Amino acid sequence: MGLKIAEQKGLKDVKVFQLCESDAVAAYTQEEAKEFYQNLTGIKDDELYDYDLVEIVPMDAKIRKSEDSQELITVKEIVEMYWEGEPFIALSTGGF
Repeated sequence: MGLKIAEQKGLKDVKVFQLCESDAVAAYTQEEAKEFYQNLTGIKDDELYDYDLVEIVPMDAKIRKSEDSQELITVKEIVEMYWEGEPFIALSTGGF
């Protein structure tokens, strides 16, 4: 009878994956980010970056808080504000 240790993931384990030119998704893994994004948008694999070309957005990267604002916010602040245990679109150029 072996000891089974459950892996606990938390906010510190969240990464932001740049899946395509317009959007980056916060998730624990690239696979989780891709599945969430495709389910949400209906986008096909050929419209996303190849697996090996997906970049992890640095948590200290600063972006504009909104299209209408010059105020900057870090990716880490976005994740801390909006992470609820499920993937979400953390960065978007609003190409919808």
